[in-house]
Amino acid sequence: MSVKILDKNTIIKQKSDGFTPLIIGDPATIFSARAERLRALAKDSFMADYLLLAGQIVQQQALLAEDFAQPVANFASENALTWPLSLDLAWFPILEAMLAQLTTSLRLVASDDIVKVIDSLQDLDSDTLHHYFTALQHNQPERVPADLAILLWACINTFTSLLVKTTALEWQPEPNVKQHFCPLCGGAPVASLIKGSGHRYLHCSQCETEWHRLRAECTQCADGENIHLQSETLEDAVRAETCGHCNSYLKILFLEKQPNLDPIADDLATLVLDQKLNQNELYRNGFNPFFLPLIQ
Repeated sequence: MSVKILDKNTIIKQKSDGFTPLIIGDPATIFSARAERLRALAKDSFMADYLLLAGQIVQQQALLAEDFAQPVANFASENALTWPLSLDLAWFPILEAMLAQLTTSLRLVASDDIVKVIDSLQDLDSDTLHHYFTALQHNQPERVPADLAILLWACINTFTSLLVKTTALEWQPEPNVKQHFCPLCGGAPVASLIKGSGHRYLHCSQCETEWHRLRAECTQCADGENIHLQSETLEDAVRAETCGHCNSYLKILFLEKQPNLDPIADDLATLVLDQKLNQNELYRNGFNPFFLPLIQ
């Protein structure tokens, strides 16, 4: 795996061709749009309460992204970063400050159940809190209580998305390497996105980066012979791309059908599709933090 700054002529050529292997968005914009999408999806959903809770958390992430943009930029300029990112002790002061702001704001608007979760977080000692942060950033959510994880993840998600945004990296994929995990932070994809150009990108659950992957091949094992799309109808803009080779699946969102789809929100809102796939002994090869309280 390599992450490097491309030469100027290569960057210009890629963009003039209408294609780039890496897309880094603006965190505040992403979180604001995601919160709006979650609220919209909640209107006609059997899981409206949970979608609205997720929307509350993501809305607070949008505020965190605005308030911590400069502190994270300062952090990036003062610390030597290695790619893919890996949490170390230097991250904790900012993560803890984010968590304090997040929980203080959520306490004012959230339900009694979430207030209890916030109280549990505030009772944690520093070592345990750091252990949980580290486990989540290293793709080990099973080591963290699910109800705590969604709030801790919100801080990691916000921090890493701000960090990759401020570094403005361009990614050069290695030849013949099939990139399942994010090249910038090592996070798992939450879903595939089919852009209007027809290119397929994987969307990182951790830092919101999108990286190119060829279509019609499994994003996990790269098999291209046992790939199928499954959904309720052929018109659905959210489907599951299943692999008969490794028995896994990842949601795939067709943005040309519905441009306002969001990988986290629409993956969560199509939980019924996951349930049907699980009955067929297929497992998710991606990660959505808001699934944790539903599956643990």
